[in-house]
Amino acid sequence: MSPKPSRRVSRRIEWLPPRELIESAVQRFYTHPLQTWLTLIGLFVGTAAIIVVVALGLTGRSFVMAQIEGVGSHLLWAQYLGTASAGAARKLDDQVRDTDAIAVAERRDVFAGVTPLVILHGEVAVQARSITLTVLGTTANYPLVRKNVRILEGRFLDDDDVSAQAKVCVVSRHLYNQLWPGDDELKGKSIRTLGLTYAVIGEFVEPVDTLGQGDVTPDTIFIPITTSWFFTPAHRVDTLFAQVHDFDQMPLAVATVQDILRERHHPGSQYEVQSMSAVVRVANTVSVGLLVVFIMVAAVSVVVGGVGIMNILLSSVEQRTREIGLRMSVGARRRDILQQFLLEALLLGAVGSLLGVLGGLALPLAARLLVHSVKIQISAVATVLAFVFSCGVTVLFGLVPAYRAANMNPVEALRHE
Repeated sequence: MSPKPSRRVSRRIEWLPPRELIESAVQRFYTHPLQTWLTLIGLFVGTAAIIVVVALGLTGRSFVMAQIEGVGSHLLWAQYLGTASAGAARKLDDQVRDTDAIAVAERRDVFAGVTPLVILHGEVAVQARSITLTVLGTTANYPLVRKNVRILEGRFLDDDDVSAQAKVCVVSRHLYNQLWPGDDELKGKSIRTLGLTYAVIGEFVEPVDTLGQGDVTPDTIFIPITTSWFFTPAHRVDTLFAQVHDFDQMPLAVATVQDILRERHHPGSQYEVQSMSAVVRVANTVSVGLLVVFIMVAAVSVVVGGVGIMNILLSSVEQRTREIGLRMSVGARRRDILQQFLLEALLLGAVGSLLGVLGGLALPLAARLLVHSVKIQISAVATVLAFVFSCGVTVLFGLVPAYRAANMNPVEALRHE
């Protein structure tokens, strides 16, 4: 005598949809193929659009953050604003100095690197005319801290140039092309400005175009900061740049620089210390906002697809009224009828959503093969959520026709022509 199945197993089998319900749901794909597949287009487009939009949003955010990282997302800078009720001599003493840069650099627990910058302006003759140069005096670690210089030819300034007060310079590509068009040989090139002649040791370009709004302009040369101090009354620093170890330490780093500068100068001295944290926050906020808006727009297509499925199921209920009445007359419960149409809605939604997932993944993957300059981001979480959302929408819109079918009067349904 075989043992009886446990009550737990019986309950579990009872909740599984009967085979005839699954066959009835699948039958629509054979009886009304064109109508069914046209209805699924809305779900396909909506689901694929959500995945593609999220991929575009994440890729765009990654690209923007990479551009910010290119100029130093862990960067802060300090400048002297002035001293309240101070004479000219006192103001000169309160300007940021080279000793301040050394004091900030000693906080190695917070800062990975510190570089001072002196900004001067000179004139240089270019093809029988004079143009204004931006002359930047700095140290050898400027490209590592500031990250807005990429050497094309030659080299950047080194520690020997700074210690020897060398008369050398690194020239921007725009200026180099004006001075020596078509000549790529650095050897023997020199620029005369500020009353001195500087040997050209390198050519650089900005990795991220700041449209002339940063330190570097199209006509810029870098010289050792010790050489730039020939033209200042003291070892003045116009802008002090510092790179923070960890982005989360940015508030601490800003407060540290402010404290160091105030402690080393007269009371009332005002210094402005800014960081890239505000830029990073704005970039994150804008990218998230745009991503949410685009997802909502794409979700509209899913809702349109759900409305289409509700329409096709309502039509199905109307066409199968006698069938529904016959099933009820032979013992089918209202729950069975409800389950039948919900299962049909879920099946339609799953097929349309699955096709949308495949289409939504195909576009970013194809873009990866064609576009190599930008890393295309694909979100597995967004893919799963898009599929679940689309299926949920179809089941939600399938409730109306399902309840309508389940609440039919069997006698009136059998009389329906």
